[in-house]
Amino acid sequence: MAVKTPLRAFAGVVLLAWSVASLATASNKELEARANETDARLAAVERANQTLVQLQQQAEVMRQELRTLRGQLDEVRHEIEGLRKQQRDLYSDLDRRLLLIENGVQPGVTGTQPLDREQGVGAPDGAEATRIPVAGSSGPTEEEVRAADETTVYSDAFAALKAGRYEEAARGFQLYLTKYPDGPRADYATYWLGESMYAQRDFVTALKVFQKVVSDFPQSRKASDALLKVAYCQYELKAFRNARATLQKVVSGFPGTDAAGLAERRLVQMDTEGR
Repeated sequence: MAVKTPLRAFAGVVLLAWSVASLATASNKELEARANETDARLAAVERANQTLVQLQQQAEVMRQELRTLRGQLDEVRHEIEGLRKQQRDLYSDLDRRLLLIENGVQPGVTGTQPLDREQGVGAPDGAEATRIPVAGSSGPTEEEVRAADETTVYSDAFAALKAGRYEEAARGFQLYLTKYPDGPRADYATYWLGESMYAQRDFVTALKVFQKVVSDFPQSRKASDALLKVAYCQYELKAFRNARATLQKVVSGFPGTDAAGLAERRLVQMDTEGR
């Protein structure tokens, strides 16, 4: 009996050790399985994040294309307005010429012109016909030359912007604003100058330019877009608190506009990012 007791004790110890080893092995396998599952989940999250980043980049490209299309639409509107003005000027000039003809004066003739005797306004027979001075035709006026140059400078800069030549576009819009600071398209030129700088990722300069649009042209059709881009520049410069405040100002100040919709989406993005 004295021998059996130590053997039983030894057998119990062996059994306990085997049980502990088995439990440890099972625990290790379970932990390894959980670790693998966690790794798989993290990999899935990383893939989802990469997809989200790609989608955001694609969305930004599409927004840039949309802004370019809107710019082209604005340009077409300006051209239509210019054509309408030219049409009105042509009609006015035509009316003036018809009035001169009705009064017996041939338009575009320099010097004097005898009046038509058959109209009852000429001189008696044998007497010299009365002659009146008529303004002669001349070249384009200074105003017309200035208007043509203003259109050319703006159009050249905008064409460079559409073609992706942002440095050239920036120089062109700066030239326009230097020559025509109070021109009919000064607000648009300032806005597109900001876009040219933003496309070159010069967010500091772009921010100042967009702020100038907001402050100097508050009634412009580009005011809402400029304020939105102020927020975008602040975001890129990591001034997130200012960016959020500006985005909220876009939403409250320009409700129902495309700019307000984009501002709301950027606010949601910032909430997701914790900014």
